[in-house]
Amino acid sequence: MALTIHPVNTKADLDAFLKVPYRIYRDDPQYVFPLLGEMKHFFDKQKNPFFKHAESALWLARRDGEVVGRVGACVDEANNAHWNEKTGFFGFYEVDDDAEAAAALLESARAWIASRDMEIMRGPGCFTSNHDWYGLQVDGKFNRPVVGMPYNPRYYARHFEDFGLAGAKDLYAWDIRTGGKLPDKMQRLIDRILARPGLVIRPMDMKRFEEEAETIRALYNACWSRNWGFIPLSDEEFAFMAKDMKSMVDPRFLLIAELEGKPVGFSLTIPDFNQALQPLRGKLFPFGWLKFLLAKRKIDYARTILMGVLPEYRKLGIDVGMVYRTMQYAFGRGITSGECSWILADNVPMNRILESYGADCYKTYRIYEKAV
Repeated sequence: MALTIHPVNTKADLDAFLKVPYRIYRDDPQYVFPLLGEMKHFFDKQKNPFFKHAESALWLARRDGEVVGRVGACVDEANNAHWNEKTGFFGFYEVDDDAEAAAALLESARAWIASRDMEIMRGPGCFTSNHDWYGLQVDGKFNRPVVGMPYNPRYYARHFEDFGLAGAKDLYAWDIRTGGKLPDKMQRLIDRILARPGLVIRPMDMKRFEEEAETIRALYNACWSRNWGFIPLSDEEFAFMAKDMKSMVDPRFLLIAELEGKPVGFSLTIPDFNQALQPLRGKLFPFGWLKFLLAKRKIDYARTILMGVLPEYRKLGIDVGMVYRTMQYAFGRGITSGECSWILADNVPMNRILESYGADCYKTYRIYEKAV
């Protein structure tokens, strides 16, 4: 059967692009379909400020007219300016276990990236580390992913390696099962940390949302600036993301640490909404919203997405204090387990801390790259 690769140019093309997962995962009970409305919102270049500093392109693979796969590519000026590199990203990769289609899609992304005078293609992602579903799972438990984390067939790793992509960085996800009680040694440490004069760890004040959001944006850019994969967020881009944060995030799960009145760190944890979203198969209407609202009351798992402290304050145990406050609230609402993700594999101090508290490094994700 003849294989063709088509650029996504029309609304009908985009609709077909967004629905490829319904083919790939139609019989997979672990997959959580993304909300179609949110995905269309992301790709709206008139509304999403990411596309003010990033150029992108999308492609579909068809066999005799039937869609069998997809891929996207982008060049993000913010990333290349921050790291002084020439890198293009590929992502939104979904395809049948079809060697010809896989190679053709990846070659479309590579050629487009090379045509923009880039030197490296890196991925997969949607599109960058500032977005969800970053990396390819290559090891561990291939069970239902938590909110914001990717899930993929095992054969994708073979597709990438056959194309000449090599691992650039591994990312870990840690599973923490507390049983509703902190380890004794953690409790002793917490008592000392929280007794520090001038240290306050507090929830975000939603009455001052814009001011608090700006504090968090400044902390984010300062705390992670030299971390691998970091890309700074503009004021406009952060505000775009903050709209979702305001409606979805419980302020008691979004903590700001202050020392003598100065913001020095923050952490963000969210309930694992995938528990409630999975049965919806990507559709909130007409009755999905009601099902979601009822199901989210029963969520018993959470994901810590971000936790950072300014470099000059990192040896004071402030991060441990934020973990403690998060757990206090989580236990109170019936959440006794969770995931910390993602953590760079070479972030030895953080990985050692998680291991010492009995966490299980239960999934490994990989970022691939290739010279173009």
